[in-house]
Amino acid sequence: MMSFQHIRNATSVLTLNGKKLLIDPMLSDVGELPPVPFTRTLRRNPLTPLPVPLQYFDDMDAVLLTHRHFDHLDKKALSVLNKTMPVLCQPEDEAFLRAAGFVHIHPIASSLEWNGIRIERIPGRHAPGFAARLLGPVSGYVLSTPNEGSIYIAGDCILTPAIEETFRQYQPNVAVLNTPRAQMLLGTIITMTAEDIVRIADLAPNTRLIAVHMDAISHCTFKRRHLRAFLQERLLAHKVDVPEDGELLTLE
Repeated sequence: MMSFQHIRNATSVLTLNGKKLLIDPMLSDVGELPPVPFTRTLRRNPLTPLPVPLQYFDDMDAVLLTHRHFDHLDKKALSVLNKTMPVLCQPEDEAFLRAAGFVHIHPIASSLEWNGIRIERIPGRHAPGFAARLLGPVSGYVLSTPNEGSIYIAGDCILTPAIEETFRQYQPNVAVLNTPRAQMLLGTIITMTAEDIVRIADLAPNTRLIAVHMDAISHCTFKRRHLRAFLQERLLAHKVDVPEDGELLTLE
C-alpha cells in the first residue's frame, strides 16, 4: 500500500511497492543553515526541528532528488546518509552527487524502471523569466506501479502550461505540491501558490493533493494555517491534505 510521510519542508518518505524513497533530504537542526540568498530575510534555517531522529533515515531504500538547493539536499544529509544508497535524480545533478561520494546514482533523462516502479521525470521551472536561470534546473517525477497507482512529486516547479499538461495527461492518483509562495528579493514567486492548487484541482478533479514545503524555511511566506483557511473558503479542504511535520498519510 502506498503511503506518504511528510517529514519537514520538502523532505518526505514515500513508500511504494514496498520500497522507502527519501525525497529531498534536508536533515539539519534548527538554525544550522544560512539565510536563503537573494531573499528579504536574514533568518537562519531551518526554522523547525526534525520530527524524527537522524537514525530514522538509516532504513531507506533510495533517495529521490528533485534538485540540490540546500533546503532539498543539505550538508547534514550529505554527511549522514549511506553513500551506497541509490540516488534517483535529474541528469544535471549526477556529477555533484558522484563528487559527494554516492556510488549508485541513477540519472533519469526521461524515464526509469526501478524495483517495479516506473519513474518518469517531468522537467520544470523554478521561477519565471531570468530568475529560472539563476535558480538552475529542477524536476518533478511521476511514480507508478500497476497495483498501487501513481503519484506526482511536483518539486519546486511553478505552475506552467507544461505542468498543467502533465496533470491532464497523467491524471495521477496523488500529487504532492510545494505551495509555500516562496519569494525572492524583488517579489518573484518561485514555487506554487494556493491559487495554483485551485487550478490543479480543476485540471485533475480525481487527484488527491498534498501540500508541503511550509513553515520550515525563511523565504516561504505562506503558512499551513494560511493555506487551511484558504482551502476552507474555497471549499477544497476535503480534497487537499496539509500534513504536519512527521504526519503519515495512507494513500489508498
